[in-house]
Amino acid sequence: MKFLYRISNNSYKKEKLANASKENCYLNFLNNVLLASDTLDVLADNINAELKTFILAHLPSNGRLLEINSGSNGASFRLQMEMACKLADDEIVMLHEDDYLYRPHAGDTPLKKFNHLAILEGLSKAQYVSLYDHPDKYIPRKAVPADTDPRSIHPTINHHLVIADGYLWGNPMVSEDGVENTGVFLTASTHWKYTNSTTLTFAAYAKTLKEDYSVWEKYSREAHPHDYWAFTELRSAGRKIATPIPSLATNTEYPWVSPLFAWESL
Repeated sequence: MKFLYRISNNSYKKEKLANASKENCYLNFLNNVLLASDTLDVLADNINAELKTFILAHLPSNGRLLEINSGSNGASFRLQMEMACKLADDEIVMLHEDDYLYRPHAGDTPLKKFNHLAILEGLSKAQYVSLYDHPDKYIPRKAVPADTDPRSIHPTINHHLVIADGYLWGNPMVSEDGVENTGVFLTASTHWKYTNSTTLTFAAYAKTLKEDYSVWEKYSREAHPHDYWAFTELRSAGRKIATPIPSLATNTEYPWVSPLFAWESL
C-alpha cells in the first residue's frame, strides 16, 4: 500500500482535541496504520524547521520527506491526487491529512495491523474506504431557533455542534431524525456501512482515482477542496464509499470527532 501523507503548519485554525498536535497525529498513524511493507511519502507543505526535524527523526525506512509549498489545501490535494494517478492501476493508495487519530489494537506488529487489514477488507466491497465514521451522518441540516442549546439536539455529539444562520450544520442527505439511508455489511474484522461522503483522508485503488480524476480536479480548483460535492457526484455515478461502524479513526476537529470512543486518551 502507498501512503501520501500531507502535513502543514498552516492548517485551518479550529478547535481540536487536546492531543491533536501534528506530531501526535503523525506518530499515531505510524504506529497504528503503516506497515513495514508499505511505502510512505510525507508531503510537507511549507513546514517550519521544528516540524521538519521531528518528521525526519521519525521517518521510517520505507518513507521519504517531500518538501512542497503549494499555497493552499486545494493545491496540495491536487498534487497528492496527481501523484496517486502515476501509480500502477492495482496499487492501493491512501491519501491522508494531518489531523487524524486511529484506535490502537492489541496484537499489532510491524507486519500486521488491524487498521491496515480493515482498509483492505473495505476495498473488497467499495471503491473508496475511510476508517472514519463521520458524525455528520447522524446530524440533519435543518432550521432551528437561534437560541437552541446544541446539547438538546444530539447527546453523543455534544455542545460543539454548529448552529449558524438559523440552521443546524449537518448533512443534507440525513433525515430530520438523524438517519442516513444506507446499507450495512460485515467483513472478517468489522461492520461497515455505505455512506454518502467522507473527508479527504481515504483509500482507493489507483485505477479508481485515474478514472475519477476529472471529478476530483473539478472540486479542488479552489483553495478549499469541496470533498462532499465530489463524493456526491461519484456516488451518483455508482461509486461506493464505505466506513466502519463503530469508527476506527477520527478527525480531531470539533464537532466532527467520531462518537463512542475516548479519543482524548490516545
